[in-house]
Amino acid sequence: MNTTTDAGHAVDAGRISSRGAVAAAVIGNWLEFFDFTVYGFFAVIIGRLFFPSADPTTSLLLSVATFAAGFITRPLGSVLLGVYADRKGRKAALSVTIMLMAVSTGLIAVTPTYAQIGLAAPLLIVFARLVQGFSQGGEFGAATSALLEQGGGSRRGFRASWQLATQGGAALMGAGVAAALSAALSKEALESWGWRVPFLIGVLIAPVGIFLRRRLADDALSAYAHGIERGVLHELFTGHLRTLVLITLAVMGGTVSTYILTFYMPTYAIHTLGMPMSLSMLVGVASGLVVLIMCPVFGALSDRIGSRKLPMLFGRGVLVLLLFPAFMLMARFPRISVIMPLTSLMLVFYSMGSASEFALMCESFPRRVRATGISIAYALSVCVFGGTAQLVATWLVRQTGSKLAPAGYVAACVVVSMIAVSLLRETANKPLD
Repeated sequence: MNTTTDAGHAVDAGRISSRGAVAAAVIGNWLEFFDFTVYGFFAVIIGRLFFPSADPTTSLLLSVATFAAGFITRPLGSVLLGVYADRKGRKAALSVTIMLMAVSTGLIAVTPTYAQIGLAAPLLIVFARLVQGFSQGGEFGAATSALLEQGGGSRRGFRASWQLATQGGAALMGAGVAAALSAALSKEALESWGWRVPFLIGVLIAPVGIFLRRRLADDALSAYAHGIERGVLHELFTGHLRTLVLITLAVMGGTVSTYILTFYMPTYAIHTLGMPMSLSMLVGVASGLVVLIMCPVFGALSDRIGSRKLPMLFGRGVLVLLLFPAFMLMARFPRISVIMPLTSLMLVFYSMGSASEFALMCESFPRRVRATGISIAYALSVCVFGGTAQLVATWLVRQTGSKLAPAGYVAACVVVSMIAVSLLRETANKPLD
């Protein structure tokens, strides 16, 4: 009896530890995308306060360019913090990254405006975004590898999908907070101090992440780092270069889609379609909810049908077909009753096309180079394509005069990513080494 009882307690303890490990792995991703979401919602205000110009579009371009600046340092962070993770362990590295995120988010929250301190104001905002990008570049590989590898060979697609689902949860939280502030505060109060509140909330998330990560056993996230040999970069670039390039291109379609459909859409609705800020933020709430719910569903589907590639190709193919009709309808009928369901529909198929992507990434590399390989591929793709997505979309609208320009850009990137996915090997039933 006692043996049975002890065994039952051991199983329960293991389940609690597993859930805690998942929460610890994804909370940094949650904090990052919460910050990205509120920055996107308040890009117009931030542009006016920190990048003043006689031309409102110029202010907005400078604001979204600052958003993009945070992606420049991702590749650097993936290398330097990867080395730190190799020497000190995943747990130590992930604790550092979340502290860096907290500091940079807090800096955005408290930096005085251009009118108060002049050129130092935009420089501090740019610096904060650079630190954020650096920290995220070092976090992704360890966190995503941990999600895949802890828990055995089954349900890998479901577990890895939570890394993407948390982006939806963070967008939902960010959009909800922004919408509540817009509804509760006057325009003057919102532009004076209200826009800073979500960034302060983001700072409060960080201690929770630090607490969770400190409770992890040292081998919970760092065991994978110890398997990385001194010549990991040499092996990666000589033995897995084709896979690295294809994964980078595969990620491109997903990252451009998410930054346009989730984070850029409120700015697009306000600046291009002329919708009120409070209504445009409801689009962000719906978008985050769809991604949060649907990604685990489609991640589990990839486990059940034994294919990562099939849901990705089908979901992205349907998304390409939906983009132009959806943007045409939104441009012609710029109402919340039109924009919200169309954006939600596109994000259902985006979720199908991207939920199993993170599992495919990890399963495509052997364990000894897995964290480094997916870190570099993800950092490069997000740096080159994701971080510039809002800037490119805003620039294309201005240059072409067409409200459909963002749809064309997303469609082109998704098509390239589908070609890359088709060239990768199927990995769903491949045992991990």
